[in-house]
Amino acid sequence: MKIAIVGATGLVGRNIIKQCEQLLPKEIEYHLFASSKSAGKSLKINDQDVVVQELNSKNIKEYDIALFSAGGDRSKEFSEYFISQGSYVIDNSSAFRMQDEVPLVVYGINEDQITTTTKLIANPNCTTMGLVMALKPLHDKFNLNSITPVAYQAVSGSGTEAVNSLKKEELLDKESLLENKDTFYSRPIARNVIPLAGNLTENEYSDEEMKIVYESRKILDIPGLLVEPSNARVGVVTGHGVFCSAVFEEDVNIEEAISVLNNFEGVQYWSDTLATPLDAEDNLNVLVSRLRIGLSNTRILNFWCVSDNLLKGAALNAVQIASYLVKK
Repeated sequence: MKIAIVGATGLVGRNIIKQCEQLLPKEIEYHLFASSKSAGKSLKINDQDVVVQELNSKNIKEYDIALFSAGGDRSKEFSEYFISQGSYVIDNSSAFRMQDEVPLVVYGINEDQITTTTKLIANPNCTTMGLVMALKPLHDKFNLNSITPVAYQAVSGSGTEAVNSLKKEELLDKESLLENKDTFYSRPIARNVIPLAGNLTENEYSDEEMKIVYESRKILDIPGLLVEPSNARVGVVTGHGVFCSAVFEEDVNIEEAISVLNNFEGVQYWSDTLATPLDAEDNLNVLVSRLRIGLSNTRILNFWCVSDNLLKGAALNAVQIASYLVKK
């Protein structure tokens, strides 16, 4: 079997390589692709040196699976080349997520939507991913009607440049921070919270917020789900957290809620310790804590969930889908 990794030298690409080593058979043959700037570099997979090729149409051959994490423009330009050669494409960008014919897959929730004809598979937004993992078992038990998620997104969700900007800003005092113009975001992110993640759209909600709206409906298969989202960017390297207020059709029982969460693969409920981004970093599970019944209604459940946005939010889910395909 042959697997191509597109965008192999980026933050998510390198995490994809690590997850491939952990989850996939050792005998798989890997082919790595990146921009011309990275072409010729060598990366190790399963102790084997693999040379990175430039992503262009001439270099694309026949592969069984192609894992894309190179941005939406490259996905739109090159995914069809891989598909035409018979490859499944698992794309980490937002380019195809809302196309009706493209399954938006969270492994553990809806991987059964993948068929022999669905050669293009979309990986959801990293914030949505962790949230729906917590919501799915609760929905199955109590029937979900609406959610009000407030997300706190780590800077690694914006890429290496944002992480480097945070590290530089952390060396500055408050006055220098506020005067500093050499920042990745519109405001300083070190020791700070910026009440906007992503870019504002015409309705004054950010594109990151709207991804939660549309993607959660599609993944959970609840077209009428009411979603009132808010997103912020926080001075944390890794780990997206979400406070969520969820309203169900049925009265919620805390003990039953904890039980279904803990029995859902890929989710852990922490009752004695508050789960934080530091706990989520390098953790394969979505961590849930602070579960409590609503003050105004026993059909409301409020909780906090946090997950590694580079793992379950991106690389891990993509490779879990690939593992599913390998075993089919």
